Amino acid sequence: MKKILVIEDDEDIAEIINLALAGKYLVKARTDNKELLEILENFQPDLVMLDYYIGQKNAHEIVEEIRAGAANKNLPFILFSGHQDIKRLAHEMGASAWLAKPFNLSDLYASIEIVLSKQA
Repeated sequence: MKKILVIEDDEDIAEIINLALAGKYLVKARTDNKELLEILENFQPDLVMLDYYIGQKNAHEIVEEIRAGAANKNLPFILFSGHQDIKRLAHEMGASAWLAKPFNLSDLYASIEIVLSKQA
């Protein structure tokens, strides 16, 4: 089973994504970016999904932190946000895909499948 790390500071959204993906993927949801490198090392996700704003950091800073490690240099991520310019932000950050909030579950599933199929 593929592993997905979800980083979303809204607990309700994190739980909904976790429930929506459970059974098809191994999911670990975090509502903060604390101990992120340790979580990545222990969980070893195939994909990271993250909101643009997580506490005091934005996704660009978090992705830089993730990709600083050699093991995570090419780890794909899906950016999601209610930011009005999400498409541009995702492109600038090198996101594998993006989802504008609010998004429906079919778009969530499709984005994940597209990104993970490119890894296979």
